[in-house]
Amino acid sequence: MHIRVFASTSAVLLATIVICGPAASAPDATVAPGATVAKVRKPPSACVGLSQSVCGARSECYWRKASSTKSGKTRRAHCRIKRSAHKSAPT
Repeated sequence: MHIRVFASTSAVLLATIVICGPAASAPDATVAPGATVAKVRKPPSACVGLSQSVCGARSECYWRKASSTKSGKTRRAHCRIKRSAHKSAPT
């Protein structure tokens, strides 16, 4: 009887590790239970918050016009970084 219980428990544990990965088998020792982990945010690009005239003067930025989505939500006009400038920027 005890061998069956042990075998079935082992099978469930092994299946959990295989499906969810080894991180699911043991909690992380660096994080206290119930604590939230803050995500590390990237710093904003050099183009965030610039006015239209300043944005147009910078070679790595472009001005995105105001638009509306299919659901009717309006997006404000804003300055964005160009893809080529974004990829070549050092991290």
